[in-house]
Amino acid sequence: MPRSPSRDLSDRFIGKRGYFRRPDGLRRAKYAVGWVALIAAGAWGVVDLVKPAQRVQYSHSHGRLANVHAAFDYNCEACHKAQGLSFNPLDVFTARDRWHDMTCEKCHAGPAHHASANREALDFHNRCSSCHHDHNGPLNSLVRLADKDCNQCHLDLAKYHDPAKSKSGTPYENKITNFVTDHPEFRSLKTRVENEGTANERTVLVNSPRTLTFSHAVHMGAGQAYTADGGEAMTVEKLRKLGGDAAVARYAPGAAADAKVQLNCASCHALDAGVRAETDPEYQNSEYKKLKDTLAKGDPTHALLPPRAEGAYFLPVNFEAHCRSCHPLTANEGVVEAGGKKFEVPRFDVAHRKQPADLATDLRAGYLKGLSDSGHPALKAPPELGGKLDAPPKGQAARTLGEEADQLASAAERLLFGVAGGCAKCHTVTPETENEKARIKAVPDRTVWFKHAKFNHASHRGATCATCHPGIKEKGEYISQAEADKPEPPQIVGVDTCRACHSPAGTRVPLDGKEISGGGARHSCTDCHRYHNGDHPLQGRGAAARNTAKPLDLTEWLKGNTK
Repeated sequence: MPRSPSRDLSDRFIGKRGYFRRPDGLRRAKYAVGWVALIAAGAWGVVDLVKPAQRVQYSHSHGRLANVHAAFDYNCEACHKAQGLSFNPLDVFTARDRWHDMTCEKCHAGPAHHASANREALDFHNRCSSCHHDHNGPLNSLVRLADKDCNQCHLDLAKYHDPAKSKSGTPYENKITNFVTDHPEFRSLKTRVENEGTANERTVLVNSPRTLTFSHAVHMGAGQAYTADGGEAMTVEKLRKLGGDAAVARYAPGAAADAKVQLNCASCHALDAGVRAETDPEYQNSEYKKLKDTLAKGDPTHALLPPRAEGAYFLPVNFEAHCRSCHPLTANEGVVEAGGKKFEVPRFDVAHRKQPADLATDLRAGYLKGLSDSGHPALKAPPELGGKLDAPPKGQAARTLGEEADQLASAAERLLFGVAGGCAKCHTVTPETENEKARIKAVPDRTVWFKHAKFNHASHRGATCATCHPGIKEKGEYISQAEADKPEPPQIVGVDTCRACHSPAGTRVPLDGKEISGGGARHSCTDCHRYHNGDHPLQGRGAAARNTAKPLDLTEWLKGNTK
């Protein structure tokens, strides 16, 4: 009987019946891997207890949080919504998505974006992590975002825009990918051209009409003159007569009496930063100086000065602070005759920012006071009884003091509100009708031109003002008075000038009919634009819309308040 193959196999283990207790190389490798895993798990646990910072950075987290959230590095539930117990095995596949459910509103109000957002856009906005990405290290910014975050909507904005919620006629650009390639011209600078007078006369008007006539070319010339001979030029001596020594100290310090006054940009435009020195003429003529004079000696005065911002924008230019020194707003002299004598009323200041109907009352009061001070005989005549048909008592003026003041006030109104001068020199004045007195059109608020973007003038002060604000004539070049009296177009350059610096280095940028190489300065969307509270872009982080519903105390703040 032949031998069985099984016996041949078993004969190999004669004397080695414990072979299964001596593992081969493969089994030894399995044992080694098991021990390594056990030791690694134990070491991981020890590190978690001994070095919690290392635990957050390498073990259970996607990385360190930004510096503003550093207090929550060890507490995930401070920002992430806690996940409840679930026995659904499919939840394993949604764990990553669920961790995007945040509780940012505990510390941040997070005001909404534009009110015209549709339901899909609102769902997108309600998840902060759609745009804000943490766990990228302590130096990471949560608000300086990449353009791709903005492009999630702005590649096809119509998809997320509900026209029914939009303000009537509010335009928007449907597709913008970045500042360099397809950003449109700034909305504030878009103009329309309208015919005025003959077909050859055209005036450029901005969308919000300029109701104030002002020429930078004239005011930046020597003596603010229209002609080369400068007969009408403003000299230091003229300025002293009009505005006093304070005006000379401000606009022409140290200049000779016959020198022409040369203004510069800083004569009228000042950034909203810094506390003005008490020697500054603008401070000396301000309400704060008057308040200071009421304080007891030794009391602090800086509390009376207004708080200043970061210097991003210029303070508004106003008549009292910047114009009155050279353009005093006064009522003309008045002369009346009574009893064979002349009585003069000197010029007197009248208020600015008043409509003609309101100013007429001030004029009448001013002339009444002037006539009273001049000794008009109507004040000396004793009162006598008599009817309207009775002749005026002997010695009494033919007209009453009020009638004389009315006559003088009417003459002053014609000068102030006439087309040729007065208020109409700078303002647009509607003509008087039977039913309504003349009115001065309101001046549009142009303190901030780019209302949907943040522009910091302080960051750009290394460049000359004319780099971004043209319109200044070369030295020795003049414009006519008729040209200066036309509404001035916005003296702000367009988007191409900004791209000259804010574009990738080496990019070919068109500018004034030629191409230049881009400067390489930052050009991301968030360098200029803010996202939240989009319908009120000028409201910063201190706006009430950004207040949290329930501020946290210190302990809750540090722990993140997981409730």
